Amino acid sequence: MEYRLKIGEDLISFQAEKKGDHNIALSHDGCLLDIEYTVVSNHHQHLLVNGSPVNAYIAPDVNGKTVIIKGIPYFIGDADVIETRGRGKKGLQAIPQEITPPMPAVVVRLLVSQGDRVNQGDKVIVVSSMKMETTLTAPADGTVRAVNVAEGDKVMPGQILIDIDKDEGASTKE
Repeated sequence: MEYRLKIGEDLISFQAEKKGDHNIALSHDGCLLDIEYTVVSNHHQHLLVNGSPVNAYIAPDVNGKTVIIKGIPYFIGDADVIETRGRGKKGLQAIPQEITPPMPAVVVRLLVSQGDRVNQGDKVIVVSSMKMETTLTAPADGTVRAVNVAEGDKVMPGQILIDIDKDEGASTKE
């Protein structure tokens, strides 16, 4: 079956064939990948890609998922779905209000407190996973409604770390 994915800014078409319960074959531009996978949790999969082990951490995103491999985040979305949603500005309902970690992590630093004003892109919290620190940012202008964690807490993808009440007229950069 053919799939079209948007990975980062690239549009990639590939063929996928299920070979077993936990095995698929992917081909793209003459490159063949044999992938065996084990679901560790809702947000973590262990892969064997042509025999090489890879851990993938998965977090939901507005138009797809963010997949973290070796500490590098990749946005992945169904290109056909993204194209049908249009290229116009997204409404406030499409902007996440919460800050969640992209992978299992430990809170290293809180950079905001309840009641603080933030602008889109402001640094709000630092988490560490696999000895790599990641700084999470505010998705929109607004006010910090709640900080739900403390430094040293272990957190999981989907767990709401910080809630932000967005300004009514907040706009996002595309």
